[in-house]
Amino acid sequence: MKQMRVYRCEDTPEGIFTAVYDAGKSAYGHDHIRLEVIMPESEQNYTLFSEYVDVQPDPEKMQKVLRTVRSRISETAYEYIMTAAGSRQPDKADVIYHFIVYGFALGRKVTEALHVPWVQRMFEIYRRSRNEAHYYLEFIRFEEISWQGQAVLYAVIEPENEVIDTVASHFTDRLNPEWFIIYDKTHHKAAFHNPGRRWYQRMLEPDECILLDRLEHSGEREYADLWKAFFESIAIPERENADLQRTNLPLHYRKHMTEFESHRISQN
Repeated sequence: MKQMRVYRCEDTPEGIFTAVYDAGKSAYGHDHIRLEVIMPESEQNYTLFSEYVDVQPDPEKMQKVLRTVRSRISETAYEYIMTAAGSRQPDKADVIYHFIVYGFALGRKVTEALHVPWVQRMFEIYRRSRNEAHYYLEFIRFEEISWQGQAVLYAVIEPENEVIDTVASHFTDRLNPEWFIIYDKTHHKAAFHNPGRRWYQRMLEPDECILLDRLEHSGEREYADLWKAFFESIAIPERENADLQRTNLPLHYRKHMTEFESHRISQN
């Protein structure tokens, strides 16, 4: 019986799509190939009678895979796999590989082939990530700070998945005349927007993360206090339903919300 070949890659788009390229070019047989994101040694699971191949990221191979997906499958499929690559799902690399394999066979119809388990799993990962992005579109809170002598709107998010592209694009359309920074504390990156221009994002150095951590709640408190006063004034204690509130607004998203700040401090 043919043994399983496992391609191990870094948890980055370059690593994942290089593994996709190498696995596809190997002609080893899709049913006998699995892709794994490299985890800490304590969390890594090894199986007997499997061949392990460590993949070195190659930006050129990544671009070849992405160009082929866009030309031979569809832009929608491209959006699916890029969203999956930024997710926190441990099986994402394997799902991306097999989704692309089916995409080459089915073309643009692959995103509708939910009877295929790999496509169904891809849709689950995509939907979970997009749902989280939409939560942040509703729950993100900006405050005004001073950044290099300039008044800037600043917000902090801690998403499970990489959603900063969706969030930054959304607020670029709505806050186009404003300077703003959205800091993704989970993935150590930030999106920066200059008035009238497109936003850009980049990975942050450790000292930059420390600086941005200090900036939270360093701005004007007048509007924040007004917002909290409004929130408290419309509350009706007799109708408070904590369980329903947690359903509509999970605790995870309240960490950087102004109206829950005093409650969070009192709990600590």
